[in-house]
Amino acid sequence: MKLRQVAPNVYALPLGNVNAFLLQTAHEGLVLIDAGAPGKAEAILAAIQSLGYNPSALKSIILTHSHLDHAGSAAALKRLVPHVRLYMSEIEAPIVEEGRKPRPMVPSPGLMNKLLFAAFVRDTPVEPVAIDRKLKDGETLSFAEGMKTILIPGHSQGQLALLLPQHGGVLFAADAAANVMGLNWSIGYEDRQAGIRSLQQLGKLDFEIACFGHGKEIKKAAASKFRSKWPS
Repeated sequence: MKLRQVAPNVYALPLGNVNAFLLQTAHEGLVLIDAGAPGKAEAILAAIQSLGYNPSALKSIILTHSHLDHAGSAAALKRLVPHVRLYMSEIEAPIVEEGRKPRPMVPSPGLMNKLLFAAFVRDTPVEPVAIDRKLKDGETLSFAEGMKTILIPGHSQGQLALLLPQHGGVLFAADAAANVMGLNWSIGYEDRQAGIRSLQQLGKLDFEIACFGHGKEIKKAAASKFRSKWPS
């Protein structure tokens, strides 16, 4: 795996067709944002080692939502790094803790979205794992350099975006949108109208950089691109 440096102390971990992200903190070790699909735990730990860290430096994992491609290796990582703490929204956490199937989604408009939805979206549950702390909207995470939680329902009812205040603002948008062939919709939503409102909400924030679960990062004037794409 070839890591991509997004900003100082922020790295993208490409895990097949989904991205996880790694934050180096000053005093709280490494923070992983999302855990990839099942079978990706070893690759994530190898990426950590490639930066010169022992896997034990991983202290926290924040899961943006409960879908298999974002939370699928969380249980395996917990087994391999037992001290790591898992964080997730209070809405999504029961799905992961109980190993439930995800809530149903519908594809976004457009033939390509429908084809990708049919090819990749499954209702397979994740391996159950306990979430150490359930997060609410609007929290400031002291263990993650003051990162803020933002509830962005739509793709998933309890999905969280995360906003790192450094570097002009780094937004981790999860699957609110994608940037595979330009900034666009995620391939599917539980509630598309809620998803539109969430994207408009994100566009009102200040951030220079945007990171996505699917696709490359936007590294300049990202908030203005959100506002242009989804005006409120």
